[in-house]
Amino acid sequence: MSKLYQYFTIPFDSIKDTSPPYAVWFASWSTTPPALEPGMAAPFVVGVTEEALPAGATALGTGSKDPPPPPPPLTAGGTSDYQASVDQWLLDTRNADE
Repeated sequence: MSKLYQYFTIPFDSIKDTSPPYAVWFASWSTTPPALEPGMAAPFVVGVTEEALPAGATALGTGSKDPPPPPPPLTAGGTSDYQASVDQWLLDTRNADE
């Protein structure tokens, strides 16, 4: 039976731990947090968990691949169009399993 994973966005500043209990990817889809210089904008962060969403997280969708793959790349439209790209990616992933 496949596990269900929930993908989510979370503010960079909400990740207090260098090893949170869930997987996270930063805007470059690296799992290593970037070092921010003064004046730099915090990166867009996407996580995935089998558990309840962490505080401050916004759900993106549910997947069932094991292990969960990294999220799709950030679209040219930026974060405002990202939900639509995640929805399509999760749909494509489910269809590929059939």
